[in-house]
Order: sequence, then structure tokens, then C-alpha cells
Amino acid sequence: MEKQGTRREKFSLFGPRSLGRAVHAVAEGPGLSKAEFMEKVRRSNEACQLGDFQTAVKLYGEALRADPQNCILYSNRSAAHLKLGQYQTALDDAVKARLLNPKWPK
Repeated sequence: MEKQGTRREKFSLFGPRSLGRAVHAVAEGPGLSKAEFMEKVRRSNEACQLGDFQTAVKLYGEALRADPQNCILYSNRSAAHLKLGQYQTALDDAVKARLLNPKWPK
């Protein structure tokens, strides 16, 4: 939770406020820098838009290794698994997204 009077840079797949916690976790954790993490997310979203769901799943997985508490990434990877016909894996990721954030609408 942010303290009043401080401002932390936030990035999101769906708007300016969704990933503030996620980016903070990446900045503290080992592996990817914040810029590398955001590039993985950008590339995974782009792969989905192009219909390359196998690549999207791989890239979302790499981003999730850097930020395993990110419900948005689990939700997006779930959608990519669904498009590949991998229904159980899609459901597993969807359940994980909801466990991490019970109010997540997707």
C-alpha cells in the first residue's frame, strides 16, 4: 500500500493503475529488471494480438517467474491457454488469478 505523499511509477496492461504492486515486486526481486519485465509483458500481449498463443504462454510464464503474484498475468495466460484448447491449464491459471485477487473480474 502506498503512503500518502509518495508517488511510485505504475504500468498496466489495462490502464495506469493496475500493476503498481506488480512492478514494485519485480523491481525488488531477482531476475528481470523492470524494463525487461515490461518488455516481456508487451511482447506477450503482442503475441496474443497476432494469434501466436504459444509464444504468449511462454512469455507470460517468464514474466510470472519474475512476478508470481500478478493476477493479470495469470488471467492473460489463462486466455492464451484457452485459445490453444488447453482447457485444464487455462482453468488452473484462472483459479490462480482469482485466488490472488478475488475481485478480479476476468
